[in-house]
Amino acid sequence: MRPSFPLKIFLALACAALLAGCGSSGRSDLASSAAGELAPPRIDRVETAQRAEYRLSPDDVIDITVYQVPDLTRTAQVDGGGRIMLPLLGVMQASGKTVRELEVELIKRLGERYLQSPQVAVFLKESSGQKVVVEGDVKSPGVVQARGYTTLLAAVASVGGFTDTADLSAVYVIRQTEQGRMSARFNAEAIRSGSTADPQIYGGDTIVVDGSSGKLAWKYFRETLPAVGVFRFLLP
Repeated sequence: MRPSFPLKIFLALACAALLAGCGSSGRSDLASSAAGELAPPRIDRVETAQRAEYRLSPDDVIDITVYQVPDLTRTAQVDGGGRIMLPLLGVMQASGKTVRELEVELIKRLGERYLQSPQVAVFLKESSGQKVVVEGDVKSPGVVQARGYTTLLAAVASVGGFTDTADLSAVYVIRQTEQGRMSARFNAEAIRSGSTADPQIYGGDTIVVDGSSGKLAWKYFRETLPAVGVFRFLLP
């Protein structure tokens, strides 16, 4: 039997507060609008796959191209131990390296034993740091990829959109920032009407869509646990 949505909302937000350490001495309500200054994501993970300093992590997916050697060209996923498996070379450590560093190592190892002047290109196809969790009253809750510029409504649309029982005025985004784990509330109806801009979503964010009967659960959460924190978005 599918659990009642208010309980799911309470558990999701309670976990966010516990992860934050619940160390704040003050209390603060969540933002009711999207105007103001942005609290950016924490910079221990990059926001896009294009940053040159990005270091590979478990679950990342990379494309490896060895020019004129199609049998060695493939897509590989970094396993839980940070390794990839390649023909001829076997198991290689990938986690912790930039794509450029991995290219250099592949060129060196292939050139030592197998190929003369190999040309290798490595591209980051999918980053685990770009994942966004979408929960609550949406049609297909799950994990989506924030590729490039992703907005709140686009992320919700990628999981099928809101259910008929969703409370469009109570869409929460939980984010890890330089100031710690924070949360903000958004009104999807206002975004749809154009009266409020559609905020940007980053890898690592969690989106929780409340249900029409979930207001009491949220009120109970606010009264029984320290505030998660507040962030606001700088919108164009």
